[in-house]
Amino acid sequence: MTELRVRGLVVQHRDSVAVDGVDVSLASGEQLVVLGSSGAGKTTLLHALLGAGPRVQGDVSVGDLDPYDPTHRRNVRRNTGIILQGGDLVPRMRARTAAVSGCSHLFGRSGWWALARGHTPPPLRDRLTELASRQGVTHLLDRRVSELSGGERQRIALVRALLGRPGLLLADEPTAGLDPARAAAAVEALLSHARGAASTTLVVTTHDPAVAARFDRVLALREGRVVHDGPALSAGQVDELYARPVP
Repeated sequence: MTELRVRGLVVQHRDSVAVDGVDVSLASGEQLVVLGSSGAGKTTLLHALLGAGPRVQGDVSVGDLDPYDPTHRRNVRRNTGIILQGGDLVPRMRARTAAVSGCSHLFGRSGWWALARGHTPPPLRDRLTELASRQGVTHLLDRRVSELSGGERQRIALVRALLGRPGLLLADEPTAGLDPARAAAAVEALLSHARGAASTTLVVTTHDPAVAARFDRVLALREGRVVHDGPALSAGQVDELYARPVP
């Protein structure tokens, strides 16, 4: 389980402030969805939890670690399952290898030999079988990532993120490229994992109010600022969030 704390975070890209004075805290095992339109600062905030992005000011802590501290960064990322937009998978890899690559610290050199022969490293075999079956990708594991559709890549990325039973799970638009049924299944998989025995801290970004409605706590961003932090937004609040600014 992992606590998160963000205090006065400002992240700037060139002349544009992407995250502007964000404060948010999560208890261990809490689930949060970050809602907002494109360019609202959702992805930038998520990257800051990994110590990525040009922080101008503010503090970020993951458990007792500062992800911006190079001496802490490896431990933060080792305990974090990550789903980035587009899946972030190496195209030339087999899907099986891509799925387990984030857990190489659990299987070592012998595991890589197993992968070279088309087998799953023994420490991860049962877990990969379970997750691949749940996401409907068992038949895809021996294909190259480049041969998969966008939705299939996203499901493999979900398997990869859950495989190591992380204490923190970060998912950036995890339903992108999925049909409604698969999108619902992906959100359910994330929430079931987080709310299960693992009690994982979960942060999901989305532009989709229907996805956000599945969460008990919503952090809404507009132009890099927090405009709501609490229960699900009403229809009127959603309309206001996505309304175009007055010229």
